[in-house]
Amino acid sequence: MFSPKRVKLDRPIVAAHSNIFAFLLRVNEERRIFATLRVAGGWVRDALLGLHSQDIDIAIESSDLRHVSGELFAREVSAYQEAMGMAARTVSVIRVNPELSKHIETATVCVCDTPIEFCALRHDEYTRSNSRIPEVRPATPLEDALRRDFTINALFYNLHTMEVEDYTSGLEDLQRRVLRCPLEPRETFTDDPLRLLRGIRFVGQLGELGFSLDDSIMCCVNKDLLEKMTVKVSRERIGKELVKMLSGPSPEKCVELLLELGILQHVLLIEFYMKSGKKGKNTGEVERMDYLFSGIDTNDDTLKCIVALNRTLTPLFSKTDSPLLLSSPSDKLVAVLFMLCLPFYRSSPREQLTERLYAFCLNGLKLPLASYNVLRRMVECYKTLTRHRLDLCGITDPGVTDAAKLAVFEGLGDLNEKKMIPAALKIVLSSYLLLEHRRELLESAEVNAVASIISEMWSVLEREPGLLDSMTRSLPLKGDELSKLIPLDLPQIGPALLALRKYAMFHPQASREDMILWLREKKKSL
Repeated sequence: MFSPKRVKLDRPIVAAHSNIFAFLLRVNEERRIFATLRVAGGWVRDALLGLHSQDIDIAIESSDLRHVSGELFAREVSAYQEAMGMAARTVSVIRVNPELSKHIETATVCVCDTPIEFCALRHDEYTRSNSRIPEVRPATPLEDALRRDFTINALFYNLHTMEVEDYTSGLEDLQRRVLRCPLEPRETFTDDPLRLLRGIRFVGQLGELGFSLDDSIMCCVNKDLLEKMTVKVSRERIGKELVKMLSGPSPEKCVELLLELGILQHVLLIEFYMKSGKKGKNTGEVERMDYLFSGIDTNDDTLKCIVALNRTLTPLFSKTDSPLLLSSPSDKLVAVLFMLCLPFYRSSPREQLTERLYAFCLNGLKLPLASYNVLRRMVECYKTLTRHRLDLCGITDPGVTDAAKLAVFEGLGDLNEKKMIPAALKIVLSSYLLLEHRRELLESAEVNAVASIISEMWSVLEREPGLLDSMTRSLPLKGDELSKLIPLDLPQIGPALLALRKYAMFHPQASREDMILWLREKKKSL
């Protein structure tokens, strides 16, 4: 019988989790379940790395007396809570649901106000070539460890012996800071290609600790595997993984890996390369497959821009002292998606690529409509700056030129959306600066130098009275007043208010009377 490597945790377990483990052992003994209980997966990995995890998954090894499922043990926990005079907690059972990547039944119940998930040890066997749905049977700890995605996620913490059990050399891989599959990686990813995306996400999630994908993984990805990913994994699941990657601690590392492995251009951004955004389902899938096997020119300027933006700007979204620091994960997601989408818009018609952006966001990644609207407006803002040929020499001390003010004002109009991220203009201007005026700085990937230039540019804009708040500041004239004072017809009120905002931006000291006089003079042109 295979014997795992066993080690003690070198850090004390937090009191709350120790209490949970002790409680589960009491349930196991006093309810005469006679199972062996192990914490599995991420909690063990994070405990060894000195990180805190609230995700406690209990893997149950049944005794020879009876098979114990996750649901059975969870219901025993609830019954024990009631018998001890505690509030009995509801048991939530998640049945098998392949559409949500749930291939095994699990049960969750709260212990000490913490949700604990229970599942029996299992062995997965994939018998159909184009399915991610395995056939499942009870397993030994070794078999359960081998079916997991990566060795660092295949570690167990035995509640009875209080030892970490390593069946797949996961401890060594933790020290090496690598993600490696317990089995041959091509077999692992062919069975479930979503695991490759999860591995990339883990690299980003553990980015500050220096984790990387093992060479065996980097070398196994080919067109056959990418085809499996497009066939076996739904766009919803791919979209969810991408969202987690790009809103995590190190999205730039994820994008770099996605590009290096061909996933970015062959799977994620494929809607931009396809001939049309709106197609019938079958036609779109046929074209997607045709494109997958036709190859992509990685020297294409569009991809070069994506790479350069990812290396130079994306790290600033997470850097503590950065002028582009984004504390909200949802804001970071939008910002990184903008970096991925923008290069496609610089040399293509707006109408065509607006359609493709819709296909990318909603059809491709199943993102909310609000995300599409925000991205579309940010790209339109960039196009506005380009149309005005904004010269960033006009945004320097001692002030901002009128031409630059007008470009920024109209760009702010594009961004005038209720769900717009607060840093949208700063992100768009920074991208414009690097792509249109300082390409050499962009390609040098000098992150600190770029941060310094962005800070200087933004401080100049902030000192310009009435500019950055030109679309949001309260005006001394309201829409319902205009029809009486000027007077104006109803269709003229909207354009009049916009013109008034522009006037107030150029004349921040203008009084209410000044604005009325100016509008009366301009009435005919509205």
